[in-house]
Amino acid sequence: MDKPRTLPPTLREKHRYIVFEIISEEPIEYEEFSKSVWLACLSFLGELKTSESEIKIIKNLFNPRTQQGVIRCRNDATEHVRAALSFITKIGEKNVIIKVLGITGTISSAKRKYLGFTDLSNFERLGEEE
Repeated sequence: MDKPRTLPPTLREKHRYIVFEIISEEPIEYEEFSKSVWLACLSFLGELKTSESEIKIIKNLFNPRTQQGVIRCRNDATEHVRAALSFITKIGEKNVIIKVLGITGTISSAKRKYLGFTDLSNFERLGEEE
């Protein structure tokens, strides 16, 4: 029996990465934030649009110290997810504001542009000349 063929990259659904920052008086945990995102998306978009958006909060890119993170969603749903994020005003008993820092097409550009990750191979050592 033959394996099913995978779709070529040109036919796959495109994704976008929404980089956000949580502004609050107290730190917010990942679990609290992800629960509030799902509730906001379900109440604003409904079950059908939320499932079509393919929302995924990337856990290993959520920084509890800086309160920044990345959400992946489909290309055509970025504005819907962004609007749903703006409706989050409370997480638990804490007042919060979700600020969208930017939207990118790849995780590496999200890290480089908005989260402060740098690739050290691009820099020259001080004192070294070519």
